[in-house]
Amino acid sequence: MPKTSYTPGGDAAAISDVAKAHFGGSYKAMFAHHGWVLEPGQQYMHQASSRIAETYGSVKAFEAHFLAGEQS
Repeated sequence: MPKTSYTPGGDAAAISDVAKAHFGGSYKAMFAHHGWVLEPGQQYMHQASSRIAETYGSVKAFEAHFLAGEQS
């Protein structure tokens, strides 16, 4: 079950946990799975939370989605 609140850095930890559990720890694979594209000069880790918020509404919803066993 996803946490109801995060300590500082908790969003990053939750994203990392999902990446490890479902994408072999690869942010690149997570981006490819979702069809997210980086602009030149952008980095996966720095763009992940904004892409997640755009797609899922929040990091908590993203975490819940993957904890529920859904893969898409």
